[in-house]
Amino acid sequence: MKNTLTLCFFLFISTLLIAQTKTMVYGNLGVENVNISIVNTPYGTSTDAKGHYWLPIYDRSNQINLYYSCIGYNDTVVSLSTKQLQRDSINISFRMRKMSYDLQEVGVSAYQDFYRSGTNRNIADIAFMDNKIYLLGNRPKASSMVVLDTDGIELARKDFDQLFEKLHIDAFNDLILVGQDSCLQVYLDEKQGILSVSTFSREDFRNKLLKIVCEFNGAYIVKTIVHDRGLYWLKFNHGKSQDYLYMMKDGSMEKPQYLCSFIDTLGYRVCQSAWMNIQNEYHQAVTEENGIDLINEGIWDGNLVRLAETPTLLGMIQRYCSMLAKKEYQIVPLIINDRLQFVGLDNREIVEIGQDFKVTERRPLLVTSGEKFFRNEFLIDKTTGKVYGLFVDNGVYHVGLYDPETGSVGIGQKASKKIYPKVFMVHGGYAYSVFFDAGKNQGVLNRVRIE
Repeated sequence: MKNTLTLCFFLFISTLLIAQTKTMVYGNLGVENVNISIVNTPYGTSTDAKGHYWLPIYDRSNQINLYYSCIGYNDTVVSLSTKQLQRDSINISFRMRKMSYDLQEVGVSAYQDFYRSGTNRNIADIAFMDNKIYLLGNRPKASSMVVLDTDGIELARKDFDQLFEKLHIDAFNDLILVGQDSCLQVYLDEKQGILSVSTFSREDFRNKLLKIVCEFNGAYIVKTIVHDRGLYWLKFNHGKSQDYLYMMKDGSMEKPQYLCSFIDTLGYRVCQSAWMNIQNEYHQAVTEENGIDLINEGIWDGNLVRLAETPTLLGMIQRYCSMLAKKEYQIVPLIINDRLQFVGLDNREIVEIGQDFKVTERRPLLVTSGEKFFRNEFLIDKTTGKVYGLFVDNGVYHVGLYDPETGSVGIGQKASKKIYPKVFMVHGGYAYSVFFDAGKNQGVLNRVRIE
């Protein structure tokens, strides 16, 4: 009995120690009242009268960006990798650089806060429709939606008793609040009241609403992703082939017709390399144990779990599956002068479709300047018809205009006020960015006029 109690005591202490595992970030910045925060979170601290600070980091499984800001000084961002975060402590000390107020910085009226949320509220997402701005605000366990006009004046507000992550406007202009488990469709009535329409599962949202990517020449353009098996199944092209089809809106077609395909060649090569390592490990295990080689015998059914015969192999399979589940590479459909362009940003390829729904041209996407800053992302301003490439230089967003005739984009003007905004979009000739003001504990929506 005594031994049992002792064992329970040590298990309890071990659990406490594991639960309290953290990395202490500390340092001296030489300036009082410098705000230090983790980017896109309200969590942070500030320096004392002598410039010292201490910030415990409890989540050590993901890379973080530390944001240092102080009135009269240049903002600074320091990135910490997951490997660095495994240490018990990290000393980050430097001298904040004073801001130089030259003539270009004085009187820049474009950088103004467009909207501020209430205290203890963050801004999770924004969307645009019918000359209105829809804003999703979050408290710890609940969300609210605010509707603004183009001047930032509040038109409507509604609180919800659950937490939502993002706003989505689908191909039918339905406004949907997307939660971790479920989604809620809402709309504005004639009196600008926000009314709920229906609730449905996150799975329905993923499988149905995201397939129609645009409308072109009287047809719906539909995207399908080839990974119809579970995560532990191997599939041709490793589940990263995107097929695009078209279906006439008048219902004159029995089934969708094929347009074109895109393959994530970079992701394919990475997964192929990992897959070869899994095969080598598997064959070695089979040889040592004199087991049946399912692959060479031709009796393997494609299920990766059946190959997990050693702990080492299982870890390799889990890493491989995490590669399969990585963020989907971006294909942007654009309607340009009665033509449809699919722009593959990762592969830098443009596929152009004519009005007869046939491929008329394939050519490369050119980044003419700011190559190392290009984020592989396009922003579409539906009100002006302009398309912008997104660039990041020292954590600040810049935009460059895309030329569909030459298939090129180059770095342009600075378009965000703060480093690494949580949300960044363009609409009506403005760039909108969302960040969190740790000092005032509230979300901020900023906008900048872009050419």
